[in-house]
Amino acid sequence: MRATISEALREMRGLHTTDAGRLRGVHLRYSSLSLPHRGLAGTPQPWRDQLQGAIEERESGTINPDSPEYLVFSDGVLVAVLTAAAHVVLPDYPLSSRQAKHQRAAAEALGDLHRHTLRDLADRRAAREGREHDAAAEYEPHPGGVLRVAPLADATDTRWVHIGADLDQARRTMQEACGVDVEQALIVTAAGYGRYGRDRHRIDLDLLCAMHQIADKHGVSLGAVGDWLDAEGATTASDVSPQQIVEQFAAAYIGPFRSEDDYTRHRMRQLGWTQALHAAGIPENYIDLRAITRDWFTQLVRRIDSGSWERVEVFHRGQPT
Repeated sequence: MRATISEALREMRGLHTTDAGRLRGVHLRYSSLSLPHRGLAGTPQPWRDQLQGAIEERESGTINPDSPEYLVFSDGVLVAVLTAAAHVVLPDYPLSSRQAKHQRAAAEALGDLHRHTLRDLADRRAAREGREHDAAAEYEPHPGGVLRVAPLADATDTRWVHIGADLDQARRTMQEACGVDVEQALIVTAAGYGRYGRDRHRIDLDLLCAMHQIADKHGVSLGAVGDWLDAEGATTASDVSPQQIVEQFAAAYIGPFRSEDDYTRHRMRQLGWTQALHAAGIPENYIDLRAITRDWFTQLVRRIDSGSWERVEVFHRGQPT
């Protein structure tokens, strides 16, 4: 199916082969076989022969950080290359105004890859360089949280680090691992930080430290903090303040309970319902506890899994800002 330009640029962030007519993106891992016959025909020399040679090396099994991974064409002419190390390379031959516009848009998209796409490239690079343990660590449990970090300029050259609530120490740790200032580093993976850590497009170190602060203070898991953030919309919010998150968690958190029904019984006692039923001689089993629980957990409170057996975390509903 033919994509729109906007759709094609979104697909490029995930390195999906895409076709918007005059703008095309090709992931060489899956689509290179057609390129030698038609895909490179409109590309000027010496780029065409150089790229053809690099593609043939790749297909023979020789892949290095500079090998082409993804190609972008505008009106049949190559306008951008993403390497296996996630570097964006732009040909320097003359382009039409439309091709130059497509090149700028493609370079922006390829320079802002999804984190799961960067992880895949980093895993493959680690395997080629004999660091299989770096890739394997992605699939291990990390209840205490762990980060996979890299310099922005070399986003597939990753290292694993542990941080805590101390932001200054976390910045030093990340800087030592990446060899650059924290502002020039990227968090590729935030494992153990719940759905927020898994699904947020770009993650700020100061917010992760705030999550550690919350977990330490309230005795909850990092995963529960991240799931709460996600449930309250922080994963897709444009800006989330770490201090506000600390304050809002404290205001929203009711506490741990064995189950949703356990919370409902607790709240009924708080409201005096249990005592009123007892005083009126009405057995508690005359009350539809499940209906009350369903309504309260739909409208007033939310349940977040704790990561532990027979424990759920219960929160007032709200919205981090």
